[in-house]
Amino acid sequence: MTSETQIVMNADTDKSGISSNLLDVQDLTIKFNTEDKKMVTTVNKLSFSLNKGETVALVGESGCGKSVTSLSIMGLIPKHAGVVQGSIKLNGKELNGLKPKEIREIRGKDISMIFQEPMTSLNPVHKIGDQIGEVMQLHENVTKTEAKKRTIEILKKVGIPRPEKIVKEFPHQLSGGMRQRVMIAMAMACNPKLLIADEPTTALDVTIQAQILDLMNGLKKQFNTTILLITHDLGVVAEMADRVMVMYYGQIVEEADVYTLFAAPKHPYTQGLLNSIPSLDEKRNRLDPIEGNVPSIGEITKGCPFKNRCKHTLDRCSVENPPLYSFGNQTVRCWLYEGEGK
Repeated sequence: MTSETQIVMNADTDKSGISSNLLDVQDLTIKFNTEDKKMVTTVNKLSFSLNKGETVALVGESGCGKSVTSLSIMGLIPKHAGVVQGSIKLNGKELNGLKPKEIREIRGKDISMIFQEPMTSLNPVHKIGDQIGEVMQLHENVTKTEAKKRTIEILKKVGIPRPEKIVKEFPHQLSGGMRQRVMIAMAMACNPKLLIADEPTTALDVTIQAQILDLMNGLKKQFNTTILLITHDLGVVAEMADRVMVMYYGQIVEEADVYTLFAAPKHPYTQGLLNSIPSLDEKRNRLDPIEGNVPSIGEITKGCPFKNRCKHTLDRCSVENPPLYSFGNQTVRCWLYEGEGK
């Protein structure tokens, strides 16, 4: 092992040899049962880590496994529906395999999640104040009166006007942007160490979207919260992320800091994503889309999953899935870089 590789591998460990990462995911594999009683793999040996206080974006097209990954971290994949293999550690504590009662003690307190659609995530028959207060009462042993007081305070922090009135209202009485703020307030109620945001600005207009992103950045700075941002919107990534992981067909195909990824993407899929974005600085008659669609789960059994959509396919791509090659703080899963990276 070269000294350079050793430095990269030890970058997230302190002098005692203990990992300083908040979240460590190793060889995460998720399989689901199908109607014909077969198992299909949606996430395949996924490994990544999140440092304390950073925002990491997990990007990719719909169906690549982003949301399923987040649900596995939250312990929300039912055992009768699928199998979660591998290791998921939060501050060194293994989460995969915990009993339902044990994961409930962590969920909402140490890890919280902002779901994609707040109208289906909030309980329509319970008042806003009761739903947020319940999280505090469950994890922090506070009275109902104290929970209501703190609920009003956190609603103020997320920019909701008239919080004293909002706590008495039901989700359907609020706008989409207000409901999303309520979801953020609920997720931040117990100052979690890790916040998972699954498409937090989907279906919101541009103005409200910007407000939500500013709000999340502000809360991150205030509470030093680590954020895993799941999105397909690269504009949101540029605004929020410190580091980016590009996912395709259940695997990380490229990872880098946000500046490197936008300036020098290496994987053909990442390049395709960036080339398909309209630019105000560059005049083009038409966009350059990625041809084809994401393969169906279980469709690719051999070779690189991106081979049928790639403009740089090699013979080897049809036979063997490439490993991850490292270029300092950037890694890429592509045979084009065999012999170049470590």
